[in-house]
Amino acid sequence: MSLRNTNLRYAALKLIADIVDRAMKDEKAAHLAALEESAEDSGAKSWTVTIGGQKVAGITLSQREGGYKIADEDALAEWLEDEHPDMVETTVKIKPWAAKQLLASIVEVTDAGAVTSDGEILPGVVETPPGAPYQSLRWDAKNNGKDIVAEAIRDGDLAEILADTGLPLIGGTE
Repeated sequence: MSLRNTNLRYAALKLIADIVDRAMKDEKAAHLAALEESAEDSGAKSWTVTIGGQKVAGITLSQREGGYKIADEDALAEWLEDEHPDMVETTVKIKPWAAKQLLASIVEVTDAGAVTSDGEILPGVVETPPGAPYQSLRWDAKNNGKDIVAEAIRDGDLAEILADTGLPLIGGTE
């Protein structure tokens, strides 16, 4: 392929990528709001995506769980050095397995620090709120979901629902 054609191909793909990126940012927020509303109304947290009655994907509404994180590793390492030296490396860093074990043992967080199931107070640990809900899509590999959707796009079957995305070649010309 000539450099002229390579440049044109790159420009065309960049245009499509930019338009898709912008459209996905808008769509993701609207889609998430619709999923959250549906979940609130129905209690459902997963949905099937179909074309012509054939499953092509599944969508799930998930939420990252809250938990604990070490906010002041130095304070916690200092305390561990005195109380549990086996959990601290000589560089005064908390061993990864120890951090995981300690975080798993936390039952609450107070102003004094995190309280473990053994009643120990760990300094430098804070509670993190649950993350924002998010959606995930898993293509149906058994039915070749990606191929089915791609074919529907190529055949124009999705032109009406994609017409307002700004994507070239989708939705026809006005």
